[in-house]
Amino acid sequence: MKSSVIIGISGRDSVSASVRAMAKKIEENNAAALVICEHNGRQPEEDFRCIDGLVVMGNDSDINPRKYIHRYPEGHPNRRVHPATQCESRCPHSTARADYEEAMLSMALTARMPILGICGGMQRLNVLCGGTLHQHLPDIVGHNKLAQQEHGIDPATAVVPILIEGGTALAGIAADIPMPFTTSHCSARPKVIMENSMHHQVIDMVAPDLKACALSDAIPLPGGAARFIVEAVEAHPQGVYKDQFILGVQWHPEFSASPIGVRIARHLIRQAAAFAAAKACDG
Repeated sequence: MKSSVIIGISGRDSVSASVRAMAKKIEENNAAALVICEHNGRQPEEDFRCIDGLVVMGNDSDINPRKYIHRYPEGHPNRRVHPATQCESRCPHSTARADYEEAMLSMALTARMPILGICGGMQRLNVLCGGTLHQHLPDIVGHNKLAQQEHGIDPATAVVPILIEGGTALAGIAADIPMPFTTSHCSARPKVIMENSMHHQVIDMVAPDLKACALSDAIPLPGGAARFIVEAVEAHPQGVYKDQFILGVQWHPEFSASPIGVRIARHLIRQAAAFAAAKACDG
């Protein structure tokens, strides 16, 4: 029997600040991190057998929009490749990473292994499960303030309020975090945390078996209505993954802009330990 839970972390490269920060969080909480960055030539089936939980990190490239734009009806403005999209298919390394991560996520979904998707990792999970993306968020919100890296703001600095829906798995993870704007403990209010923001794409249609569990930035619409940016998704309570821990977050919890980062890591490890124990019993 393994002496430690092993969390696989797929990311850009081993010197990435994001990958290193996530591995540190895992290791500081008594689990082992298997960092997976050289995707060319790797066998996902072999790596999958070695891990108890999967983390898919963000990416400098964008998911190939041809994997999801066909889900929009003919004539829809999102049924095209946006000029701002930096498609991962332009680079062999990024293409190899995309193929690898899709294979790992597919196996994890089938095996009911705990999954955490961060930023582009959440987007990849949503597209793989049947959802879509907005290819360039500034077109919708009218600014690029949600890409704080372009303004020289450190990733450990929180810049956006995140509203977490009550009764969700994410709300349970965030339950004991003090809210920045109120001292009220009224259960009817959403949980609010402050987090970082480093993206130019975001989920549009949430995949059928996932559920939006956190939102940010109200976007005014004609007639007084509003839309909100999807900041997190989890397994839909009535969906095919209802008994599996699946969490995707648009922010980067590895940089600890709020206390939720370490809580997410700990929860993932607990879920991975339960998965490993069940796997050992079945074996």
